[in-house]
Amino acid sequence: MNRLLLLFLLVAGLRLPGWAQCTPTPNSGACFRAYDGVTGQELPFYLCVGRPVRLRDCSGKALDPAQIYYRQASTIVCSGFVDTVTTFTPTAPGVLVVTQNTQGPQGGSQGIIFSRNFEVKSTPLPTFTLTTCTPGFVQVTVTDTNYDQYFVQVGSSAPVPALRNTTVTYPTSGPATVSVTGRYNQTGICTGTATRSFTPPPAPQRPTLRSLVVQGSTAQFEFGGLQPEYQYSLQVADAGAAGGYRTVAPIASNLTSFSLSNAPLPGCYRLLLQDACQPSVASSSSFVVCSVALAGTSQNGRNLLSWTTSSSGGSYTLSRTDASGTVQLPVPAGATQYLDTAVTCGTVYRYRVSLIMGATTSTSDEVAVTTSSGAAPAAPRLAATFNLRNQVELTTTLARSPNGGQLTYLRNGQELRVTPARTLRDSLVSPSLADPLCYAVRFLDACGNRSPDSAPVCPVLLEARAANDEGTTIRLTWTALRGPDATATVSYRVLTLSPANAVLRSVPVASGLTYLDLQPPQDQQVVRYRIEATGGGLISASYSNVASVARQVKLFVPTAFTPNGDGLNDVLELKGRFLDNFRFTVIDRNGQQVFQATTRTQTWDGRIGNEKPVTGAYVWRFEATDQEGKRVVQHGSVTIIR
Repeated sequence: MNRLLLLFLLVAGLRLPGWAQCTPTPNSGACFRAYDGVTGQELPFYLCVGRPVRLRDCSGKALDPAQIYYRQASTIVCSGFVDTVTTFTPTAPGVLVVTQNTQGPQGGSQGIIFSRNFEVKSTPLPTFTLTTCTPGFVQVTVTDTNYDQYFVQVGSSAPVPALRNTTVTYPTSGPATVSVTGRYNQTGICTGTATRSFTPPPAPQRPTLRSLVVQGSTAQFEFGGLQPEYQYSLQVADAGAAGGYRTVAPIASNLTSFSLSNAPLPGCYRLLLQDACQPSVASSSSFVVCSVALAGTSQNGRNLLSWTTSSSGGSYTLSRTDASGTVQLPVPAGATQYLDTAVTCGTVYRYRVSLIMGATTSTSDEVAVTTSSGAAPAAPRLAATFNLRNQVELTTTLARSPNGGQLTYLRNGQELRVTPARTLRDSLVSPSLADPLCYAVRFLDACGNRSPDSAPVCPVLLEARAANDEGTTIRLTWTALRGPDATATVSYRVLTLSPANAVLRSVPVASGLTYLDLQPPQDQQVVRYRIEATGGGLISASYSNVASVARQVKLFVPTAFTPNGDGLNDVLELKGRFLDNFRFTVIDRNGQQVFQATTRTQTWDGRIGNEKPVTGAYVWRFEATDQEGKRVVQHGSVTIIR
């Protein structure tokens, strides 16, 4: 069989050494050594994955290099020697057997098999964690389990030994990189190095605790922009804790607000910044903010608010909320209490006080106070004016009671209406100088306390009459205004109104309660007036009723006209005053309508159709509706003369 195999190989043209045995040849003098392909260092037992190895014969014999073969396998091999390359690179860890096959001592004699066992070590990148610290430091923890020993190099500093799973803080210098090298105890050339870059964090800034708001047993905090490179914790002052403060909650650096349930109250709080690597060394705390405790009581119709806090300095603001909204109350500098007198008995008010210290605010919990019974409320102030529909509108002002309670309105001493409304319209009035109108009001608060009656208020009553038959002059007479302050001066203006209530003319009246209008509007059949009164303790003007004078609609029709074309009295045209809404009709002797006009610009030349004017008498009829809605009818005759 061996002869057949040899014959086959010779035919194939392969060049072989002497026929090799299948087991190592003892005492043959065969020898080779392994060297590191990078450093040239001899490798007696350990090889490295991915690192080149060079083999060299050490038998001392004058062997032909072309007749020295090597093979690498997991066990010794005795066949298939065709490779004379002396350099290879291991690709996998584990036991590696390198077998050498050289020619025998006499050329064509049997070959010599010589093998050596090696262990190939893997060289993976070592794993580690990296945490950036305050500028100038970085924290490294080796988490790898492949190597026997490790070295850490930060930036351009020298590598230093490191233990597995041990966190160490290193100073930084040069490039912002960390390299971790793993090495085996048996061999110094099988190493793996992993390098990571990092960004040094910005310098720590003092954190900002912007506000503290107490809501029941919960404290609500707002923070300024936190730095994600650092750790934060919310702390409360505690004399028994190390450093005088204890942590009540960690704060994530991406938060801008935080609610602490069951918060220690009262309490003084701060936000603490700490370095993730050296929390006890690198730390900075915010300005301390203390809670404010508010208390409120009511007595004799007034609410007393008082507050306490552990903070010193700053300024206070006090807010009050009721059904009408929220208002800020003036708090004197340095005050720790406030007496609220602008309140109404029986009304619930909610208060909060805030302490402002620079950019930081501490706000108390809300306190509800129900104003209790006290002294009688002050007399209301009343204003009265006519609207354009001649209805009296009454407005009541209560200094400390914008709403609630009951108002009793009086007209000429008689009860008009009981209502909580601060405004009332009295529409059942007929303005007349002979029947003056005076109003008053009293207030009953929610606790049953009754105020005195307000000062009586009497709006102006106006009367207008034509001073002559034609109504070309009109006399106005009015009553004096009586306002809340009877001693205050009152001034008047006469307002002439259009049909749409626009003011056409305003005339001040220096003295007296009458005015003669010598120039009433010529284009208005009905002239309308109103008196504007100011003063008398009123905040705004009071107006009288609207008084009007209706003047007669009049038509002037000639008794005859001469349509002969001489340019004199050739047409029948209408003349008169206040001819706004009318119909004028002419009828002949047969009862037929021969002309009709609805505007003053329409005239009749005597023609009936295309026929020439026919002399004789004609009957006319005039129908109109004046500005007061009254119907006006006139009739007569006109004669055509040639």
